[in-house]
Amino acid sequence: MLWQLRHMLLALSVGVALFCTLQCVALATATRQAVVAARDLDAGLVIATGDVEMVEMPDHDALRHALGCPDDAVGLVTQTRIEKGDILLTTDVGELPQVPEHHTVIDVRLGLGQHSFPIGTVVELRSTQACADDARASPEGCVVSSHAVVMAQPRLDDTGSTVTQMAMSAVEALQVLAAQEHGTLIAARGAS
Repeated sequence: MLWQLRHMLLALSVGVALFCTLQCVALATATRQAVVAARDLDAGLVIATGDVEMVEMPDHDALRHALGCPDDAVGLVTQTRIEKGDILLTTDVGELPQVPEHHTVIDVRLGLGQHSFPIGTVVELRSTQACADDARASPEGCVVSSHAVVMAQPRLDDTGSTVTQMAMSAVEALQVLAAQEHGTLIAARGAS
């Protein structure tokens, strides 16, 4: 009887050891799908379908904050620069672009009929008035901001004017505020 009990305990021990070994192997080879950047993505970019792709990778606790589906990323704005192949984490994307360092956000009143731009779009702001001070003259008007980031959709302010929140350097913000008091501003997409 003691001999049978020892064999049963030995068999049970071998079974538990085998189960534990298989669990370790399964955990070591478990995979998970994650969203990665299909190309280099600059900060403030609105993510499109072609900007991200799915990859299968070994499961790890570090992936618990990774986006699990490309649809989770499309339409969001990158908060930092993301290199091609980097995993997109929930902290890397957001509904609104981050305000760059040493920038401020102001309400910009654009000319009537000016169409709106998607959030995160970088635009150049031009005045119809003659250039003054540090503003740069161009054939299309006086450039008062060469790099303004659209932060929100247009809305009506207290006076009934349509304004769009835009982030830009403090110097350019002062030029924009002064320029919009004296004339119409126009936004042009594709600025540097």
